[in-house]
Amino acid sequence: MSIDINTTIEELVRDLQISYIEAIVKYTEDVDGEIEGVAKLLNRSIKDKIEAEAHDLNMMKKPISKLPL
Repeated sequence: MSIDINTTIEELVRDLQISYIEAIVKYTEDVDGEIEGVAKLLNRSIKDKIEAEAHDLNMMKKPISKLPL
């Protein structure tokens, strides 16, 4: 039997009404794993949602748009 991490993360977000970042931390704590290991198993959709949350929380640098000189 295989556990789909992506489905589990989506269920945590929906059922507990928490952010994707919080869901991944909770999942990692529940399975006594490392975030780096879990991150490798996430699909592109969840990674994009995490990136959007991080931008909203100002946890990532905003891209700088400059014209070349």
